[in-house]
Amino acid sequence: MKWKKAVALSLAAMMALGAAGCGDKEAGGAQSSQETPGESGSEEQEPAGGEASGSEDADPGDSEAGAPEGGAPEGGYAADDLIQIEVYDVAANYHGIQSGWYAKMMAEKFGLELSILAPQVSGDGAGLYQTRVSNGNLGDVILLDNADFIECVEAGLVKDITGSIYNYENLAVFKDQIDAWNGQVGDGSKVYGIPSEMTNTSADTYSESIPFSSVCLPWDYYKELGSPEIKNLDELLDVLEQMQQNHPTNKDGDSAYAISLWKDWDGFGMENILQTCKWYGQEGRDSVLLGNDNTMMSIIDENGAYYKLLNFFFEANQRGLIDPDSSTQDWATTDNQKLRNYRKFLLWYNWEMSLASINLTDEDRAAGKGFVNVPISDMNIYQVADSYYGSGRVWGVGSQVEGEKEKRIMDMLDWMASAEGVATMWYGIEGINYVMEDGRFVQPEDATAYMNGEKELPAEWGGGSFNDGTQKLNQYIVGSMAINPRTNEPYSFGYWSSQQEKPKEQRWAEWAEKYGTDNQTQYYQDNGLMKVVANVNVVLESDTTDIALVRSQCGQELKDASWRMIMAKDKAEFDQMWTEMKDKMNGLGFEELYEFDCQKYQKVIDVRKGN
Repeated sequence: MKWKKAVALSLAAMMALGAAGCGDKEAGGAQSSQETPGESGSEEQEPAGGEASGSEDADPGDSEAGAPEGGAPEGGYAADDLIQIEVYDVAANYHGIQSGWYAKMMAEKFGLELSILAPQVSGDGAGLYQTRVSNGNLGDVILLDNADFIECVEAGLVKDITGSIYNYENLAVFKDQIDAWNGQVGDGSKVYGIPSEMTNTSADTYSESIPFSSVCLPWDYYKELGSPEIKNLDELLDVLEQMQQNHPTNKDGDSAYAISLWKDWDGFGMENILQTCKWYGQEGRDSVLLGNDNTMMSIIDENGAYYKLLNFFFEANQRGLIDPDSSTQDWATTDNQKLRNYRKFLLWYNWEMSLASINLTDEDRAAGKGFVNVPISDMNIYQVADSYYGSGRVWGVGSQVEGEKEKRIMDMLDWMASAEGVATMWYGIEGINYVMEDGRFVQPEDATAYMNGEKELPAEWGGGSFNDGTQKLNQYIVGSMAINPRTNEPYSFGYWSSQQEKPKEQRWAEWAEKYGTDNQTQYYQDNGLMKVVANVNVVLESDTTDIALVRSQCGQELKDASWRMIMAKDKAEFDQMWTEMKDKMNGLGFEELYEFDCQKYQKVIDVRKGN
């Protein structure tokens, strides 16, 4: 889930305002008191152990010993009592020792020091994985995607925690979700993994008030054009073209473009296209497009959303609307240099709207500046429900972990599922980032100063910058839209009643006046512009060696050709490139891959249908 990278990469900024990936949807997040709910939302927002040790000391949940007490001994753990644990974490964007206030909390509560192994930023992720697997020790705590986690269970790298997990009261709250996922492992009788970002809502409810992926435009520029109705993508291009003609630069004189793309999230195909496919009822999953009507078609079918959006970006480039840096820049450049400085006019992730507001002044906000959702009349948004059963990644304990280390790790994982732990992971420090008043969370007056780095943390939290010390795991056991039992409100900052009572920013107040509601999701659903599909967390078949090779080759051809087609000199060249791409992919074995993926993803459709 590539969008989760952005949540991590933009953490400090999002914390200052108040993810999200493969996708999203994607550590710790906060919005400003002026942001509307949904802007930093996450989505679906892109994992052989033997028996537990027979030693009573090694099993913190031994039935004879009773439920573990958990947490630190009275007075906390001493510095010389710390145990360093290795956390192999596919979601992390940080490789090294956790530092700052979160490290201090882990040391004092659990006597743990976290050494994070982040394959995606280690320099050689595949090599790191193979080396660790070959040594029989992937990590003390393991976070992997579903299929990889199961392979590691079968290889004996993940501990069986059946005998202890439900003695931990916070993890036990999610027993149904945990059992549902582990029921897909082996004979289904053991518990090895804890799904990530579970919620306590439901598998067919979308709780956020803004769709995850939809057309987002700068409200002030849209109003300047008379807030025209937009019926289809051609009319969207007309609007974007007028915006760019009226505002070829931002206020600092830097060039601005209607659309700015980036390459580094590409997987099987071009990620910018895969996300915007959702506008028209389909989600790209490898070689197939899954429909919100439970249909399935080839990703290279001319009747599908991938071709439709590929053509949209081509037409945009024909009009000179695409940033010429698009084919060479990465997400970080797009985010820091373009998005946050009002140099791109079309967004499609709900959390991007928060990032785009970072540099706005109070005067800008009062004038209605900032991005909003603008409905397109022919849309049929593919929206995945809350990640009730998990988001596709799984937490586990390494098979070699025993004794005191195992106890402390399980205490930590249980805390991560607790009300205190979830709030800390997603938002920060109680007393610094939030306080409890009259049964609800409230943002203290100086919270923004801490999150903006304008004020150092108190000595009790180790001093230094709040953002430097945020948790670097970039993944959660409980999702932000879960209901906090302390407040009976979502953990997500924008959905606290104390935040919703504050005056809305001008752009959202005007949006609500125009469309008759302040809930964008409800508007889209009521007007037939969005359909929610059930969130399912199923373990899918792994590739054979032959299929993996075909997938790699076809995916590379699709994304490379997509970039070339967007930049084609005319429609004739575009069409020729499309034909050549399909022929080449078919020559590489695409039809065999598509047949494999149809069987693979039929499992998702069957579960959604209740079969």
